[in-house]
Amino acid sequence: MKIRDIVTLVSKSVVPKSGTTYHLYSLPSFDEGQKYKIIDGERIQSNKFVVPNKCILFNKLNVRFKRVWRIANADINKLCSTEFLPLIVNEAKVDYQYCYYLFISDRITNYLCGQNTNTSGSHKRIDPEDFLNIDIVLPEISIQKHIGRFLYDIDRKIALNRSINDNLPMLGRSLAKAEVHLAA
Repeated sequence: MKIRDIVTLVSKSVVPKSGTTYHLYSLPSFDEGQKYKIIDGERIQSNKFVVPNKCILFNKLNVRFKRVWRIANADINKLCSTEFLPLIVNEAKVDYQYCYYLFISDRITNYLCGQNTNTSGSHKRIDPEDFLNIDIVLPEISIQKHIGRFLYDIDRKIALNRSINDNLPMLGRSLAKAEVHLAA
């Protein structure tokens, strides 16, 4: 089985229109916390791909950074950089979460790093056909669901702990101010 057997690449391109608000999934927004930007079409300077309601965006530029984005919302006017491959997962064959973890696995990343075509020393781009033609072996769907859910739960706990840790300095300052106030 190949990756092309479990996903459909959706590469519908559009020219953003001035006066229309878009949810833009870009490489910078991925790197800045995986939060899309809400932006007027006038500020978008090139063609973009339409983002399906439930898909995985797989980055084809510098894959070693593992910019793979799970999208599962019904927002309107979703667009992404053409550096992403919008992939609809065939959930009859593969669990959505499992598919995401398969795509960020070292096996897939290392294989693709060896297939890069160089546009420059710092910009290495994969050919989508190389990605779609990777051979894969999938466990039964019930096992995929178990693994996908387990890994997703771990990621959620990591994100929660990171959020708590990010707020500790603020909490410390608030406690210090409260102590000063109480001492007065």
